[in-house]
Amino acid sequence: MSEELRRCGQRLLALQDLDGRRRQAAEAIETLPQKRTVMALRAKQEEGVQRTALIDGRIAEARGREKALSDSLAIVEDKIAAEQARIDATTDHREVSALTQELDTLAKRKDALETESLEFLQAQQDLENLRTDTEEKIAALASREQSEIASYREQAARLKAELSELDAQRATITAALSADLLARYDALVEEKGGVAVARFEKGHCLGCSIVPPTGERARIEASDEIEACPHCRRLLVVE
Repeated sequence: MSEELRRCGQRLLALQDLDGRRRQAAEAIETLPQKRTVMALRAKQEEGVQRTALIDGRIAEARGREKALSDSLAIVEDKIAAEQARIDATTDHREVSALTQELDTLAKRKDALETESLEFLQAQQDLENLRTDTEEKIAALASREQSEIASYREQAARLKAELSELDAQRATITAALSADLLARYDALVEEKGGVAVARFEKGHCLGCSIVPPTGERARIEASDEIEACPHCRRLLVVE
């Protein structure tokens, strides 16, 4: 085996190793866990925003109901005042009795309205507290999202720098290979899932573990060029 053929084989093996590391780095960038985490955090924030909108709707309903109760209470209080004024102005015993009964009914109505109004005020306060709690959770999710994004950018930058260095090393190696050999290699990379080169040791291809016939083996070992495995067609580096 010539020294140039030996160096060519070593370059091919180094190129294959580099390309494997390049694929790993590129895949690592695409599959950084922070990306999934950020998407999940954004989904939770969107759920929080939707929940806040629902809470706002319920708060508006509670306020509207409490306003209606307040208006009804004001009307009842006006009626009570009017009935009391009539009682104060009359001396008719029967009229006083009738007006007193009316006052009792109005007083019960007032108590019921006040109780219901307090219940809606409490419900409104509970909803306000729930809204505040939801907003705080959304803010916490947003803060964590920013932290995850910063972590992603840091790791992605490291991996991209590594990939850039590997690209530079690849360019150096490919510059020393013939265009024809490089084209064969690139085609096999696509076809063979990244493993385009195999060692040829002790008469068999380590890529497919097939032992060629004796004549074919002798030809491969004696060749002054990079041969291909007759079975898997990978480029062979004779050891």
